[in-house]
Amino acid sequence: MQQLSIGNVVNLGFYLYRSHLKLYFKLAFIAHLWLLVPIYGWAKFYAIAGLISRLAFQDLIGHPETVQAAKSQVNHNFWKFLLTAILVILSVIILFLAFYIVSSLIAGGLFLIISFFLGTSPRLFSNNPLVSVFFLIIIVPTVAAIYISPFWFYTYFFVTDLPLVLDKINSFQSISTSWKITRGHIRRILGVIFISVLITVPLLTLSWFVCSLLIGGILGIFFQSFLDNPDNDSLLGVLVFFILNTVTGVFTMPFWQSVKAVVYYDIRCRKEGLDLKMASDRQL
Repeated sequence: MQQLSIGNVVNLGFYLYRSHLKLYFKLAFIAHLWLLVPIYGWAKFYAIAGLISRLAFQDLIGHPETVQAAKSQVNHNFWKFLLTAILVILSVIILFLAFYIVSSLIAGGLFLIISFFLGTSPRLFSNNPLVSVFFLIIIVPTVAAIYISPFWFYTYFFVTDLPLVLDKINSFQSISTSWKITRGHIRRILGVIFISVLITVPLLTLSWFVCSLLIGGILGIFFQSFLDNPDNDSLLGVLVFFILNTVTGVFTMPFWQSVKAVVYYDIRCRKEGLDLKMASDRQL
């Protein structure tokens, strides 16, 4: 099968999202309500996100599942979803810090070497236009690379959800699987993420704007006395943030989980040449 283009991956993810809009919205809403419960609720949140990915993937391979059937596979040990999320965050932070330190040392070393050969002290580089040019040539790409690096590193863990919900493996094995199969596809996945962000940003902006107007109007009509009390400003801010986060999450989570399912499906087909439908049948 021909490799899907970046646009095809996003389009197929959006098609899955649109085809199961009501079901995915319901699951995403429940997931965001679980965020109110510390630790246990957070684990449920990530488990439901994985559940959406499993449902989307099973549709892709022509073996659709009911929610109850998928839940029986996902909720067997939902704590591993929270552990995986924590490990992914820590991994990205560690890789970012290591890259930041190494790139800063390399950039600083190059600048010192150039300054030495040009016979200019680094402290006085502003007096030498040539050194200033070299400084910009070194610093600008370094700073850009540092800012982009977290996205680059996260790409290696982008499909971590899928091995976790499809195979009987633990968090470490799932992260390892995602790291291995995404190698060689990082630029494509970054392209998918970039296009997906372009699609979701207008939705986020519109939903935040509409929700802000509705929340402000409702509070202004029914809770004016509450708004007039300055002591309630912090509570009001938390309430508004939770409502806006829930609304935007309900819209965007199913889309992102669907895109992850398509990316995983495409990579597995290309990288391993597996009959994914038969593999899935054996697991069930």
